[in-house]
Amino acid sequence: MMEDMYLDMEKMSKQSFQEFHKEIHLSWERCKDSGLTPQDLPRINTMSDLELNDIMKQNQALIDFALPYMKRIKGIIPPQNSVVLLCNNDCVVLHRLGEAPELVRLGIEKRHIVSENNMGTNCLGTCIAINKPIAIFGSQHFLLVFKEWAGVAAPIHGMDGRVLGALGICMKEKDANYGVLGMVILAVKAIEDQLCLSSKCAELEALNHRLSESNNDIVGAASIVAHEIRNSLSTISAYVQLLQLEKVLDTLKADKILMEVARVNKILNEFKSLTRPSQLQFVRHSLNELLRYVVDLMLAKARIGKVEIKLIMPEQDVYAKVDKEYMQQVFINLIENAIQAMENGGTLTIRLSKDEQFGLALIEFEDTGVGIPEKNLSDIFKPFYTTKRDGSGLGLALCKNIIKNHGGNIRLQSKVGVGTKFTIELPYVE
Repeated sequence: MMEDMYLDMEKMSKQSFQEFHKEIHLSWERCKDSGLTPQDLPRINTMSDLELNDIMKQNQALIDFALPYMKRIKGIIPPQNSVVLLCNNDCVVLHRLGEAPELVRLGIEKRHIVSENNMGTNCLGTCIAINKPIAIFGSQHFLLVFKEWAGVAAPIHGMDGRVLGALGICMKEKDANYGVLGMVILAVKAIEDQLCLSSKCAELEALNHRLSESNNDIVGAASIVAHEIRNSLSTISAYVQLLQLEKVLDTLKADKILMEVARVNKILNEFKSLTRPSQLQFVRHSLNELLRYVVDLMLAKARIGKVEIKLIMPEQDVYAKVDKEYMQQVFINLIENAIQAMENGGTLTIRLSKDEQFGLALIEFEDTGVGIPEKNLSDIFKPFYTTKRDGSGLGLALCKNIIKNHGGNIRLQSKVGVGTKFTIELPYVE
């Protein structure tokens, strides 16, 4: 693509050439005003090691993004007596690629300040002064010592439009043409795009950090509130039991109050699990064994609900690094949901398989229940969303959070009157 731009720039309009000539004329006037004469040698103005070190740190992102393009340009232009240069907005040369001993003696070198005041009309200094691309050939340089050289440069801008520096090429005039400027302009556009992307990423990271801090504060406050509510519920529960013993409150009403207290406690426990960071203990476990254990645990509840559980697994065990307790909690939750979705009984099919192409263990929980309306599917994993009369709306949100912390994913498919299928994807290990 750079090579194509090299050719396209050969077709530059006369208007562009006239603009260059106009800017070069104005540059000569500035050089004269600074006290330079064409016969002068360049004023070598060099940064100290300490100053250069500070400048390099300030412009590290610019250097990092520009260097790959500088290398690519250097591979296209003549190998001898040509250099690719990068300077900052104060015309301090930050990096040079290529060899041109004569230019080095004249001060075109890293750490030198190549402003018009020091070097006369030159590609980098003039580019920074006018904030436009420029091409300068031979005798267009103000100082006669540069008459055998040619230079092209384009300014590099930040997101806010400020000039950050300039990218330029210097080579012998006999080897140069306006096409070289095309490569520089194309490279500068790519550098600016990367700087813009980097800046936006930094903004997003900063925003994410602020949101994280805000979220931590909210979670902390919520945990304190939950703790206080739990304490009050314990007191209420104790007084209800006391009143029950003293026969002030009949057993039926007391049991109903205690059931509601237990339900609120369950919601608070789920909320606490959802909001606090999970301290997972990842150990290599057989998913076959975990599923067998959970199914055995849930068989009694399934029979009461007239639900048949079919467990389909490969003969060879499938392993994954999981927190056993948390993963069992996910399986139990999904089985309970399936049983509740089949009010008149039905079949829950649990399948375990491997997707070797993507390195995933797939665990499916497919019921023959009432199904979920399509309009509700996007809300299913949201905290506090529930279609159950006594549901907390935290179970599936907690499941998703646990699976996510295992580096996995959980997907949902459902059709009203047919049933629902949850698919867990987990990275498997051998």
